[in-house]
Amino acid sequence: MPKETRYLTLPDVVALHEAVMLRFGQGPSPLRDEGLLESAVNRPTMAAYYEGADVIEQAALLAIAISQAQVFIDGNKRTAYVAARVFLEINGQTFVGAPLDLARWLVTLAEDSRNRALHAHFTSWLRGQVEQQ
Repeated sequence: MPKETRYLTLPDVVALHEAVMLRFGQGPSPLRDEGLLESAVNRPTMAAYYEGADVIEQAALLAIAISQAQVFIDGNKRTAYVAARVFLEINGQTFVGAPLDLARWLVTLAEDSRNRALHAHFTSWLRGQVEQQ
């Protein structure tokens, strides 16, 4: 029987953001729009329910949604990076790819937010960078 997917909450992502910013020697960046962050955090759940998205697709959508929403003053792509990796980990998957490659993807995705083909290519790439625990 497959395990139930675990999801990050808005407070989880805010806490990850704070940890990321501290890791880089900065204080937490103010939240610009809680509603937008809530929408980004809920994107994986909606994709699973309405589109049948698997865990890797959901991780990709979470990363895309957070990086593009720009809900924090600073650190959005870094938060997206960590949130996607944590989401994979809590769901029995490990990102084994090059961290810098994932970071580059998030920069590209944040700059080209409406490109569905790019989103699909990122999801396909991510699938090849993940191993089941």
